[in-house]
Amino acid sequence: MTKFFFEDIKINNKKAFSEEKPVISTFKLHNKEEISDKKIYLNINNNIDRKIEYKQRLQRTPQLKTNKAIINKPLFVVFVIVIFLTGLYLIGNLFHKADVTLSPKQQVLSYNNKNFFASKNTESNDIEFEIMIISDKKKKNITLTEPQNVSIKSKGSILLYNELSSTPQKILKGTFLSDEEGKTYQTDSEITIPGYKIDQNKKIIPGTASANISSFLPGESYNGSPSNFYINSFKGTNKYNLVYGKLKEEITGGASGLYYVLQDVDKNKIENIAQTSLKDDLFNQAKILFPPGYVLYPNAMTLSYTNSGNLVSKTPEAQIEIEGFLTVVLLDRKSLSDYIIKTSLPNISEEELADVKIFNLENLSFDFANNEQVISKDINSISFKKILIPHFNSSF
Repeated sequence: MTKFFFEDIKINNKKAFSEEKPVISTFKLHNKEEISDKKIYLNINNNIDRKIEYKQRLQRTPQLKTNKAIINKPLFVVFVIVIFLTGLYLIGNLFHKADVTLSPKQQVLSYNNKNFFASKNTESNDIEFEIMIISDKKKKNITLTEPQNVSIKSKGSILLYNELSSTPQKILKGTFLSDEEGKTYQTDSEITIPGYKIDQNKKIIPGTASANISSFLPGESYNGSPSNFYINSFKGTNKYNLVYGKLKEEITGGASGLYYVLQDVDKNKIENIAQTSLKDDLFNQAKILFPPGYVLYPNAMTLSYTNSGNLVSKTPEAQIEIEGFLTVVLLDRKSLSDYIIKTSLPNISEEELADVKIFNLENLSFDFANNEQVISKDINSISFKKILIPHFNSSF
């Protein structure tokens, strides 16, 4: 059988991929005489060609081109950061608008009909308080009952001045004074006018004293507002112009004949006016003026008032001027709250006490232990009784 020998069949891969033409070494057939041998040669040649063509086909397979990125990497990173921060802002804004409901623990404190004390002594366990005084003058309408024949002197007040000496000057009760028109009045009580003082500029500062006066005769003719008053007994001396008076309050009330005047039943009307409208007016002022940190109670106050007392009118409809003084007890809010909590919960600790809040503290109602209690700015302690609120709502 004829043998074939292949020699140095080599494929230059580098060139095959670069030039797309394989390089094949020649080989020799030791016997090429027969046709069959030629067929074998061609067959081998074809097989080699097919392998080369297969490699060339693999090499020349077109590659898919990747599209270039629309956004390069740095811009993409910035875009992601912006999206992230925007998300955080939207989430934060959502939580900012969220409604959060806290439900504290609530407990009812029973505190009924118990006495308590208020004191200005900060070292005591009593409730701390302060005093506030509100005063005002109000003109109130009043309907007088019936007329009667009267003979009433005019009344008013003046300020007496002492420019005479540094020594006090005594003015006796019933001393006669005259105004610039010559009308005569009398002092209602004894008055001592302090001596004058001299300031740094050697200017005399006269001593002054207030005095109530009444007209010498009854009747309307004395009603008015004269400016200057002189002591009749000093006339013709240097005292006449150095010890003198000036009007402080208008002189009114003089009447003679048939007039409406204050009677006992009318005085009850004034009392009613004072305890209602006048007191309400003063209390409303107190609610505006009282400082924070205190609690103001309608029952923790006293009212006093004065009126002219010599009201006369030709008609039943008249106006009376009332001066009211409202003295208010202001209870320290924290001190009052702690006092009630400690009394209702005697075993509570100081740490727990700080977490307890009383909601309706303003609804507390009580009376003075002394029904005739008089409140003044100098009072140091007050006793209260009859707590009328049955329960307090508190939260922990």
